[in-house]
Amino acid sequence: MTRLAHILAGPVLVAGLCLSGASAAQPLGAVSPRVSELELGLFCAPPEGGRRPAPDTMSGWVHVPDEPVEMVARGTVAPAVLGMGFGVRFRLADDAVAETRYTVTHPPMLPTGITEQHWSGSIAPGLTDTVFFQFDIPEELQTGDWTFSVEVDGEVLFTTMFTVVPPADLPGAAHLCAAPSLLS
Repeated sequence: MTRLAHILAGPVLVAGLCLSGASAAQPLGAVSPRVSELELGLFCAPPEGGRRPAPDTMSGWVHVPDEPVEMVARGTVAPAVLGMGFGVRFRLADDAVAETRYTVTHPPMLPTGITEQHWSGSIAPGLTDTVFFQFDIPEELQTGDWTFSVEVDGEVLFTTMFTVVPPADLPGAAHLCAAPSLLS
């Protein structure tokens, strides 16, 4: 498996799984011609390297891992397990740095009832970026449909949908990531 060539510009907020019974991973709607690669799947994050302010998120910040995240399975179904991440790895065809805006929508999270979170980042030419959400605290373990959208210069590059299920529904994936590595 190829490792990402840079430190993650996106956050841990940042699924599914190509096991028997899971459907192939597909984006919702059109994918911009600016996107040269797109992979959906489950991720295990390395230890936190730092935090970056993200005022439009539940925590007010996002993780910046100290090394690239590892995709451990492809697909769009993820178990609701602490330490599990799910999302999208992508590469732009553009030859310039792109300022990105990420949006994740999800079932309501306590205590605020928040259903949508936003943050920004950037991606350098020729590098791969990963936008994903990792379950760090029990309040985030919400089953149901989740979407990720990425925008550059006001253009939606793609939108993807994942389904988060109870761990018993996906026992083969529930232990793909070791103990939670980025607990709040």
